[in-house]
Amino acid sequence: MPYKYKQTLNDELYRKLNKDKSVNHFFQTKYVGKCMKLISDFHKYNESKTHKDWEHSYRCSVGYKQLSYVSQRIHLKNQWVSLEEVKQYVFYRVIGQTWNGYQQELSIIDELKAEFTNIDIVKTDFDKDHTYCIDAEIIKDDYIVLGIQIKPISYKMMNTAYQNRAKANHKEKNDNYARMFAPYVYVYYDDNGIVDKQETINKINTIMHLNI
Repeated sequence: MPYKYKQTLNDELYRKLNKDKSVNHFFQTKYVGKCMKLISDFHKYNESKTHKDWEHSYRCSVGYKQLSYVSQRIHLKNQWVSLEEVKQYVFYRVIGQTWNGYQQELSIIDELKAEFTNIDIVKTDFDKDHTYCIDAEIIKDDYIVLGIQIKPISYKMMNTAYQNRAKANHKEKNDNYARMFAPYVYVYYDDNGIVDKQETINKINTIMHLNI
């Protein structure tokens, strides 16, 4: 099993920081870098891909001094939290969550590969993922057959105004992908892997049958 970073703060404190707009402001790319592009490039160009290699890669590209700066800025506005706790929070949000999310996608892709052994299932690069919100593609004879968006099952339950706008934006990008490349399907997961696995496999088989 790949390494998984753990959130070490009190859950109530972690949730409170997550909901604070003044805190989230400092996780924009101008402060912490394009984390998903960084980890995508890390996996693409590095032979050794441990979590320590990822930490080293981030340190070399963006720098831990930047994380220290972000921690200090957040602490300045939230002095009821210790600086050490803020540093732990920032490290997990930037280094830990980026790693965990990417590894989760790779794990689901591997689970799908075990079911579809006669086709290629490949992780999309950052540009395609960012442009179309498609995490993986099924390739048959060098032809893109299907796009796959990988989401936690909790995504289905998201229903605030902000979340619905984000979902609508994702769907627009997905639909652009369908116009440019191939149909797409959502694959949901929980702690045990793919949710409704057989139903998902049947859906993928049906779409591929119609599209090949």
